[in-house]
Amino acid sequence: MFDVSYFFSVVPKIFLKVPVTLEIALIATFFSLVLGILIAIISYYQVPILNPLCKFLVSFMRGTPIVAQLYFFYFGLAVYSVLVRDMTPISAVAFVLSVNVGAFMSESIRGALMSVEEGQKEAALSLGMTHFQVVYRIVLPQAIRVAIPPLFNDFINLIKSSSLAFMLGVPDIMGAARTEGSQSYRYFEVYGAVMLVYWVVISFFDFFRKIVEKRLKEAY
Repeated sequence: MFDVSYFFSVVPKIFLKVPVTLEIALIATFFSLVLGILIAIISYYQVPILNPLCKFLVSFMRGTPIVAQLYFFYFGLAVYSVLVRDMTPISAVAFVLSVNVGAFMSESIRGALMSVEEGQKEAALSLGMTHFQVVYRIVLPQAIRVAIPPLFNDFINLIKSSSLAFMLGVPDIMGAARTEGSQSYRYFEVYGAVMLVYWVVISFFDFFRKIVEKRLKEAY
């Protein structure tokens, strides 16, 4: 039978590991956003040589399971790279998530840049604006508004994907659940608590997303 009292005693223990999960998610978000912007700009301006390489990277990262990517990096490349072997599990997970989610973010950002009509850019240039002014005053304000919803979705997916960190021994939400479950064997209650914690965390960021979207629409 479902042990209600045990379930509510486990929830606080799981919540204590939320900062570890958010640490991984926020670090990976920063670097994935930087990578996503870089790839999107290369793709948007069709930079020779770099554009095909970025397309291959995006296709590869989007087309392979993140678990395989994580194991390939942390256990496969570690055989040949001292740098990878010396990485902490948190750093390794954050790196793989950054590259993986960066590939998805690049598509969101590129789509946002492409959504701005060429006629607006041409009109701005004809009025004497520089290319920098066109990007800063015309393209970015509209692209940001378009990009925010999918980027937030990528961030939420990143939080959920960070649950794989426990496979490398990181004491995050899932790591705490595995430890607790192995001691009590009450896996139903433990992983029920895990889902509750993730739901609360993601609901908070989803609520924040709606506020940001509303502010951007009002500003626009």
